[in-house]
Amino acid sequence: MQIMILGASRSSLFLMKRLIEKGHTCVLVDPKAQEIEQQYNLGILTINGIIIDIDILKEADIGSMDIVCAMSESENQNLMASEIARDIFNVKTVITRVFASEDYHIFDDGGFLSISSTVLTADAFLRAIDGKLKKEDYVGQCMSNIFGNSLAFTVIELTDNFAGAKVRDVEDSEGRHIFAIIRHDEFITTLPNMKLEKGDKLVLAEKKV
Repeated sequence: MQIMILGASRSSLFLMKRLIEKGHTCVLVDPKAQEIEQQYNLGILTINGIIIDIDILKEADIGSMDIVCAMSESENQNLMASEIARDIFNVKTVITRVFASEDYHIFDDGGFLSISSTVLTADAFLRAIDGKLKKEDYVGQCMSNIFGNSLAFTVIELTDNFAGAKVRDVEDSEGRHIFAIIRHDEFITTLPNMKLEKGDKLVLAEKKV
């Protein structure tokens, strides 16, 4: 996929490296994009400029992107850039990094998914403190607002003893629903009779009140 990253934060640099490893094409827009690309030798297309500059985004061909991720260190610029991508350039999938710790999902009403690094970090620490997190099998978690419902999606590694079992026979100790499977980097929506395989990652869904 063609993925544009707006803003060269530490998080966005890490994300780009992971995306490149998975074979995706990345474009970085940042006032120091070319300098950063040379420093880290990412092998990506770079456009120097402010992420809310419409002419810069047009030069970067934002309208042809499959996904746009606004990930600068400025929440306001991320939100403005997301609105520009959606409303002016008609990008269908826009993901926005925000920092608010309580009401950040109100931004989802704007038609793009918001992810709060503040909340994700706090959740990770709380899980570790509560003893609910095993470092070796935890992959990640994100929140999403779907039809007014807050859902938490957690990705975990499947232990070998569940290989061969059917989805309908597997229960999560915390009552989460097996929403999908990641198998060989492919996202597969689950069916009750689907058999789990060694190496699968489970995408668990849980409604948050």
